[in-house]
Amino acid sequence: MPQTPAPADNAVAIIGGGWAGLACALKLAQAGYQPVVFESAPEPGGRARRALIEGHYRDNGHHLMLNGCVALTKLFDVAGIKLPTVSFAYQSGARQLSVPANAGQFGLVLALLRAKGFSWQERIKLITALLHLKVNGWCVPDDLSVSDWLQQRRQPTALIDNFWAPLALAILNTPLDQAAMRRLAPVLRDTLAKGGNALCMLQPENNLSDSIVAPLLQTIDRLGGTVHCGERVTAVEQAGTQFQLRISNRNDSSLFDHVVLAVPPWSLNHLTLPALVNATAVAEAFGAQPIATVYLGFDSDFRLPTPLFQIAGPTADDARVWAMDRAHCGEPGVVAISISAQGPWCQLTADALAESALSALLKNLTSAPICLWKKAVVVQRATYAATPQAVLKPTSLEPLPRLHLAGDWTHADYPATLEAAVASGFAAAKRITRQHT
Repeated sequence: MPQTPAPADNAVAIIGGGWAGLACALKLAQAGYQPVVFESAPEPGGRARRALIEGHYRDNGHHLMLNGCVALTKLFDVAGIKLPTVSFAYQSGARQLSVPANAGQFGLVLALLRAKGFSWQERIKLITALLHLKVNGWCVPDDLSVSDWLQQRRQPTALIDNFWAPLALAILNTPLDQAAMRRLAPVLRDTLAKGGNALCMLQPENNLSDSIVAPLLQTIDRLGGTVHCGERVTAVEQAGTQFQLRISNRNDSSLFDHVVLAVPPWSLNHLTLPALVNATAVAEAFGAQPIATVYLGFDSDFRLPTPLFQIAGPTADDARVWAMDRAHCGEPGVVAISISAQGPWCQLTADALAESALSALLKNLTSAPICLWKKAVVVQRATYAATPQAVLKPTSLEPLPRLHLAGDWTHADYPATLEAAVASGFAAAKRITRQHT
């Protein structure tokens, strides 16, 4: 896309180099601005950046991306990123469900008719629950929890245990008796309800930093934007109609016409902000939830039976969890097991968590491969808690003129996902550009 002439007041600072900040920078650079991103970490990418684990750069947690994620696919198109896809398929014990990529709008219904291990009651209850959401425009009461919705729709216990609970926890990263159903419904609308193509899983051929973040940085740089890593912004102060940033390890201060705060809600407390921005109230309303990822290394020819493989949780009181094969990421023989949201597993040590995940995986395999290494990575504040009170008013997206908020937690509908982060970055850029039209 050709650049448009830059407006006179085009100096934009973006605090935070996660996917929201990078998406915002990309859109602004396309529009002729020269955005400057400040990231405190040594490299950008936020919670989706790589980490050195067992001598190999791997994703700091396994992130599932689907073809139905509109903002993500737009981001990839702009940056010229092409990702292979694989049809949605999962196995949970005797249950097997596969939705071909060429299946249309009713692909899930047809797939359920052919699925193995589901009772006819479970198939009918699942389909009618989704139809109920569709008839109601995918809208549910703001205060309705996922657990209460499942009970209202009379979903069988076995279906909740083997389908709904693992799916909803992975999406919302919040205990289901606390999680707002209104955050899950839009994701179901854009994936399960749209057929096989929307459900196709996007599979980067390397870690996300190399496959996606690096091309984004190149595109931002080519369009005139700048990304600074290892530079922590400590304060945002009003200076007339502009903002002055104070940056650690710098003696000078910088002036900008717009500032985008693309950071998690709890990080606002680490910034000195204008008085009208109530960082403490925001952090309390959104809270935080943990995620653990257990990496298991086997012989390079080992593969899981399906792209998504469901196993028992770390303890008897935890929900079932997802195991995913990392072969497509250039890590043949490596399995990533994601454990979402606060639960009994939080009482385990990292070593016990890894051992429990390995044991659960081996119990679900027809043969027992030798595990060469195992590593549990726990992020205590991985996402915000998608509770009914975790809501940001549209008027709060710009708490002061030209001071903008971005990040997955600012999205009106989606939960804490990469899709929400990118969409929020695009939205912040759109607010800025609209002010000059």
